[in-house]
Amino acid sequence: MKAPGMLEGITLAIGVSLGGGILAALLPIVFSEYTSPRILISILALGYLIYLLKRSNERTGRVVMVALWLITTLACMLLDTSLLSFLLVQAALIWIVRSLYFHASVLPALLDLGLVAFALVASAWAILQTDSIITAIWCFFLTQSLFVLIPGFASTHANASCFNPVEADRFQSAHRVALAAVRKLSTH
Repeated sequence: MKAPGMLEGITLAIGVSLGGGILAALLPIVFSEYTSPRILISILALGYLIYLLKRSNERTGRVVMVALWLITTLACMLLDTSLLSFLLVQAALIWIVRSLYFHASVLPALLDLGLVAFALVASAWAILQTDSIITAIWCFFLTQSLFVLIPGFASTHANASCFNPVEADRFQSAHRVALAAVRKLSTH
C-alpha cells in the first residue's frame, strides 16, 4: 500500500473539519454542553487513528491500538479529566500510533511529537482568533498532514518489505533448488 501523501492529508483535513463542524452543532442537542466536546474529540481522534492504521503497511497490533484508545478514552471520561487533559491524551495517542506505525527511529518520532504540539498550538490559536470549531479542527488536521514530510517517514516499512531475514532464507533456499534443477536438466 502506498504511504499517505500531502494532498490526501489536506483532503482529509477538509472532510474532517466539515464533519466535525456538523457534529459540533448536533452533539449539544443530544448530550450536555460538558460532554459534547469530549465526544467530538473522541470521534475525530478515533476516526483519524483508524485512518492511520488503515494506511499503514504494518498489520500487527491494530486491534491492540484500538483497544488502548478505547480504554484510555473511557478512563479519561470516567476520571472526569479536564477538557485540556482529554485533548492532550487524544493527541498523544495519535502521536503514539504514528510513531509506531510510520517512523523508523526515535528522531522522526520526536519530530512528529513536535508536529503534534504545533498542531495543538495552531488549533488553539485558530479557535481563539475565530471562535470557530471548524477552523480549529481544520488547522489541527492540516498541520497533521505535514507528518509525511518528516525525514525517515515510513522507512521502517519500506526496509522491512525489502529485507526480511526469514523471507531471504526462503528465497535463497528456493533459488538453490531451482539452480540444482536447471543443472540437472542441462546435463541430461
